[in-house]
Amino acid sequence: MLRFAARLILGGVFIYAGLAKIAAPSEFARIVVNYQILPETMAVYAAYVLPWFEVALGLFAIMGLGVKKIALALSFLLILFMVAVVIRYGSGLSAPCGCFSLKTSGSESIFVIIGRDAGLLACAAYLFLGKEKLASHQTPVA
Repeated sequence: MLRFAARLILGGVFIYAGLAKIAAPSEFARIVVNYQILPETMAVYAAYVLPWFEVALGLFAIMGLGVKKIALALSFLLILFMVAVVIRYGSGLSAPCGCFSLKTSGSESIFVIIGRDAGLLACAAYLFLGKEKLASHQTPVA
């Protein structure tokens, strides 16, 4: 039951975040470019591809397909996001996070962003490290 809740939380968050970005791709691209971490053309490309990847991973997490692999991929993304936010904060940029809201003014506290991502990372780690239960129709592989 706890594994299902972790899958729902992770999947739901990534689907929601990805759909918000898909709905406004140019605004999200502007936010990614403003992070000034990647060259502009690469940042724009990442901004158009990343949301679809987030939605796909979120759907796979909720459906329970390849849970350990999905948890590992989501962990990688969450760590990448946290590093990007720390770099942005450390360089003094006040660009918005772009996590869920595509407002181009204002910004969330770095502590809120890192705390939220750390909580999601804990869910992903739980899924990755935990033991998967087999469905009643499955047999263990020797």
